[in-house]
Amino acid sequence: MLGQFRTVLSRQLVILLLIPVTSYYLIHTTEGINKFAIVSDFPQTSIEDFKDSLNNLVHQSQHLTKSYHDEIGKWRMNQHDNYALAHITDTFIPKFENLTNIARIMTYPEDYKFVHEALVNSLSFETDSYNHFKVYLLSGNVTEDEISNKLLSRAFEYEQIYSEFLSTTPPTPMENITKFISLD
Repeated sequence: MLGQFRTVLSRQLVILLLIPVTSYYLIHTTEGINKFAIVSDFPQTSIEDFKDSLNNLVHQSQHLTKSYHDEIGKWRMNQHDNYALAHITDTFIPKFENLTNIARIMTYPEDYKFVHEALVNSLSFETDSYNHFKVYLLSGNVTEDEISNKLLSRAFEYEQIYSEFLSTTPPTPMENITKFISLD
């Protein structure tokens, strides 16, 4: 029993130690994701920079979500039992929380605050969904599974907002000027 406690404690300690290192890497390196900025570093972000940062973070989120859903697929194929998937979920939740924290500190043009908020909300709801799913796995409480599914649906609704932004061409400065010209 004490050995199990030490193993769990050491895993949690490793995760706690890796979160700041991973956050630093994602924010400060020139390799990998390098388009994230701390709010105080750049008071005004261009639409293109914001779109690049958003796109990079969304890519990371999609990769992480796919990896987690691959594990759920193994669970559905009875390659994992509920307890194994709950443990796997415990390893993924800090990664989703880290992405959410990175999203929170991204800079954005003021006119696109709603896109930024959609990203943060989507990641938050997805993370909360997996927390409830873990409770369902351990307890068998179907209400927890229902809550998890509703939260995942909300995450998807917010995803549609920033996905639409990513699929459009940012306006050029000339387009921004001409939108104020009245034809009357």
